[in-house]
Amino acid sequence: MLEKFTLMCKDIEVGIIQYDSEKDKFSFTLNENIDNTKYMPPILYDYTNLSLNYKPQHENVLWWVEDRVMPPNRDAVDHILDLMGLPCYDAWEICKANKGMSLEDYWWLRESDEKYEECHIRYLIESGKQTYFGRPV
Repeated sequence: MLEKFTLMCKDIEVGIIQYDSEKDKFSFTLNENIDNTKYMPPILYDYTNLSLNYKPQHENVLWWVEDRVMPPNRDAVDHILDLMGLPCYDAWEICKANKGMSLEDYWWLRESDEKYEECHIRYLIESGKQTYFGRPV
């Protein structure tokens, strides 16, 4: 089965991340309209030789996915997985569940027609729209 997600930077379509479960292989295709390296996320792109011509390989995408999720040895990881409805630790499944979001940056994975302003946790917190027990975070 081939899964496709659009890698976003805020509301900019950076490219497509694909996962082929039959081959257990990731791939990434940069959006041809991207002409600025500022949209290239760390780890996915080699920052020692940053270039629009660089082609991320399976390992680059896997490292990016693993960087977007909690480590497998995190305290209470089993409880967190249970809350997420996941039977076991799987970095890709966790990444899909949290849309690859981080509070540290603006990259995320879009599956359909979601809007950055409606779902990105960092934007919601910065704008005061994310609440916790009725209070802004």
